[in-house]
Amino acid sequence: MRPRKPVDRTDTATNQTLRRGLALLKAFRPGFPVLTNGALAELSGLAPSTVSRMTGALVEAGLLRQLPGAGGYAPTAACISLGFATFQAMASVRQQVLARMEEAAERHNVSVSLAAPDGDDMVYVDTFRRARRETLMHIAPGVRIPMTYTALGTAALACMPAQARATQITHLLARHTGDRAALRAQIEAGVQRHQMHGWCQASWVADVVGVARAVHLPAHGILSFNCAGSSTQMGAPKIERKLVPLLFELTELALAADSEAR
Repeated sequence: MRPRKPVDRTDTATNQTLRRGLALLKAFRPGFPVLTNGALAELSGLAPSTVSRMTGALVEAGLLRQLPGAGGYAPTAACISLGFATFQAMASVRQQVLARMEEAAERHNVSVSLAAPDGDDMVYVDTFRRARRETLMHIAPGVRIPMTYTALGTAALACMPAQARATQITHLLARHTGDRAALRAQIEAGVQRHQMHGWCQASWVADVVGVARAVHLPAHGILSFNCAGSSTQMGAPKIERKLVPLLFELTELALAADSEAR
């Protein structure tokens, strides 16, 4: 393998172009396998002219294919390799926790999931769904949910260094169109709860409750575990006696796997 040149961090034009291309690729997700230039502009926040240039470059690079007519664009098979490489890189952690997650979902009749932060979102890595709630049936690996309102996202924020967390919260609030002061108070209360007790709780979909605990792994970054279900499935005694101990157990398993991987 030929030695690579060091990254030139002063080359802001190149870095900006790369970030824009990655923003377009991230717009594709389960449920949105085909996107037009207009949809890509809306989802990425980029100007339509920029999107047109970038999609052309991504087609030439073999990462997107253009569908006939006005069908838009879809990721190519090359992107599958990236996804499987990600799963491989996380294999040590996933091997430790998946069996326990599945068993707990079955036993407690809830959904048990593992997710990681990416930008403003949390991306599901694995999920076992046993909760009787239609909205939860759409959750699958690769699905994104907002960091802003969720237990998974609040837990991830709590694990960030103070300055990074403050910057991220400011960014999230800037994109919020409602009462920003109320949202800041809600996020900060959840972060404080996680820091004091090791877990947090949120309900961002009507009648669905989520509890989460996150951990920062030196070899894998921040990972969040959560349990979710309807309010009838997620009563306080069940959360405190069964689900919170489960979240602590899962993060301990992840920490042990991460330590072995280093």
